[in-house]
Amino acid sequence: MTTANRSKPRIGFISLGQGPRPDLDTFHRELLAKAGRDIGIVWRHALEGLGPDKLDVMSARDGAPAIRSNIRENGARGPLGAGWTAKWFDRDSFIGPVQASIRELETDENVDLTIVCAAEEFPDGSFVSTRPVIFPPLALSSYAQALSMTRPSAKVAMLVYGDRQRDQQKAGWAAKPWARSLDLVFCGHGGDIDAAGAELTMLSPDIVLVWAYGAAVGEGDALSARLGVPVITAASASVGMALNLLPATDAERRP
Repeated sequence: MTTANRSKPRIGFISLGQGPRPDLDTFHRELLAKAGRDIGIVWRHALEGLGPDKLDVMSARDGAPAIRSNIRENGARGPLGAGWTAKWFDRDSFIGPVQASIRELETDENVDLTIVCAAEEFPDGSFVSTRPVIFPPLALSSYAQALSMTRPSAKVAMLVYGDRQRDQQKAGWAAKPWARSLDLVFCGHGGDIDAAGAELTMLSPDIVLVWAYGAAVGEGDALSARLGVPVITAASASVGMALNLLPATDAERRP
């Protein structure tokens, strides 16, 4: 079945934790509604069904690239509330679960494209697909690249979760030839928007890239108004790119 045979296109989303994630689901639906597109949403959660033993094997190693994920844990209270905790896992341990989720969304759910809800970069060639797959770092960095073409020393602020991923983030940007003249600064208050606003005000960036998928969800516009500069969230950048990769339906073409 193709998009032309359906009433509306479908986007698959993959969170790099466990579900459900009503916060992310609601935010993405709001972004799509603002764009005036009637699009179906299907979710997969890369760590769903994995027990403590398997999750322990995936735990982040000292000095290795890592990703912070939200998982369920009895008695815990994390960023998502009671029964949830946030833990650091080895970045490359996600390759298998994410690849499996991409395959399921394409073969079982017939999505037109997939968005992987993770702002960290994976090694080139980690995944294969039959339809477009959007990784937020590509969508986010395109904004900084646009600045670099005429303002190579522009100050780009990265809003992240603390310092744990700093080396891998710096390495990712060092690999982009166009980014080497940019003034790259970091703000680690991804979990506290008020603190982020205060620190970013002192940093005076030209643009803020929210390099953490769950940070500033629903608060990017308020932070932008406070700072007086563009604030690009991973979700909004990814959805914007997705909309341009989806074909129009017959219903959307009608005047």
